[in-house]
Amino acid sequence: MSRYVIGFVTCSSRAEARRLARAVLNAKLAACVNILSGIESRYWWQGKLERGEEFLLLIKTTRDQTKAIMQIIKANHSYDVPEIIFTPIAVGERRYLKWLASSVAALLLAVVPCRGDGFDTLVKQLGSTNDATRADAAEKIARVGGPRAEKQFRTMLEATSPERRQMAVVGLLQVSDAPEDLERVRARLKDESSIVRWSAAVALGQSGQSEAVPWLQEVAQNDANEEVREAAMEAATRLQSTIQWQRTLPRTSTKPMLVYFFVRGSDLCDRFEEGVLTDRQVAEASRAFVCVRLDVVKEEGQARRFDVRGAPTVLLLDERSQEIGRASGQVEKEKLLTTLADAQQNKMTIREARRLAQANPRDVAANWRVASTYLDEGREDLADRYLRNVIDADEANQHGHTDEAMFALGFAFGRAGKHAQAVYCMEQVLTRFPQFKDRDKAMYCLALSQLGLGQKEQGRATLAKLVGEFPDSAAGKAGKQTLGKLGDK
Repeated sequence: MSRYVIGFVTCSSRAEARRLARAVLNAKLAACVNILSGIESRYWWQGKLERGEEFLLLIKTTRDQTKAIMQIIKANHSYDVPEIIFTPIAVGERRYLKWLASSVAALLLAVVPCRGDGFDTLVKQLGSTNDATRADAAEKIARVGGPRAEKQFRTMLEATSPERRQMAVVGLLQVSDAPEDLERVRARLKDESSIVRWSAAVALGQSGQSEAVPWLQEVAQNDANEEVREAAMEAATRLQSTIQWQRTLPRTSTKPMLVYFFVRGSDLCDRFEEGVLTDRQVAEASRAFVCVRLDVVKEEGQARRFDVRGAPTVLLLDERSQEIGRASGQVEKEKLLTTLADAQQNKMTIREARRLAQANPRDVAANWRVASTYLDEGREDLADRYLRNVIDADEANQHGHTDEAMFALGFAFGRAGKHAQAVYCMEQVLTRFPQFKDRDKAMYCLALSQLGLGQKEQGRATLAKLVGEFPDSAAGKAGKQTLGKLGDK
């Protein structure tokens, strides 16, 4: 049985609709209430066929709130017999349903004190008589993760209750991608309960494991329940159109490798996966690579081996497992696609670039390769040496990197509070390289460092010039705001 529902309530006027919506929302009984106007209703009432214009409320909530909502509607509605109908939400976007659940009234878990890390309390709440509390507890157990969560969901898979098995198939693949757990969920595609089979199909579709595709295709053809068949077909299509992940790093490979390091339950990783890695263009570009998904916690040794300092991190390796690219943190889709394209062109590995740069500080290409890698990872302190090498080796900017290196060095100085050095670098960029592509940003950084040195008049003048030359750029708008603040002092 679905935890999420939509309520339908017709009202005689817009004012009544707004009043009822406000009453439901103020009581935190729903996440959202839509008001639809222009509804023409035709209905039988006391033996007569009636017609009238009405307003329709669409109430997005959870099943356990429906009785309270009906009480509020009946107590405040103008009709003797108001229309109040709830229907389950069979399928919904995961993040939206998660938001829906978190937006309604606080559940029992919020007021029950937890001992230790609260895991035992969550397990007890799986036996609550409140279905929303049970579902919320299962969701929180999945977020806790770890061996205890895995064991709990494995135990629940064997429960006599279809609801517990349903929660288990969803939760298990959130905390584990072990082959044996994938097989456990696969076995539930033949569960006697259609809702368990449906949930298993959805969970497998979200797992990213390509070996589940033929299992789901078989269910899509043969399951007796139409909703299960549809869910399985949708899940198989989803897997085929997204990145095909492996669980372990191969010893040898005929193609370059894309290794995604993540932390299970991390909001940053969830946003990156849902906003970037599921993108169609990224999925298509990934087909040129062997794609491996590694949990940083479980694969700590691999993380140390490749100097992965946080998640999400996408590491690109050549066939010999030498690094040829890296994208750390909340990288935008366009930046990741560029990184993937560069890796396909077999550009020098970062290890090779370091070796060449150390052997020859005047090798501009190698020094810039190392410096730009460190800058992308936010490690300006490590980039410093290589940026200076680029600047010293190519003062005329024949390789096209000196202006960028000078700007990056000045930016790093500014962030470190070394404003005098930052001013020097930014002045060099603006004077020596008038066609620098980020001239507006250089002017803004120069102004901030001038102000940081107490050079208020120079800073004002730089900001005024920035606003005059680049009024519509982000840096120009930021400069205008800064000028406004200075004018108030």
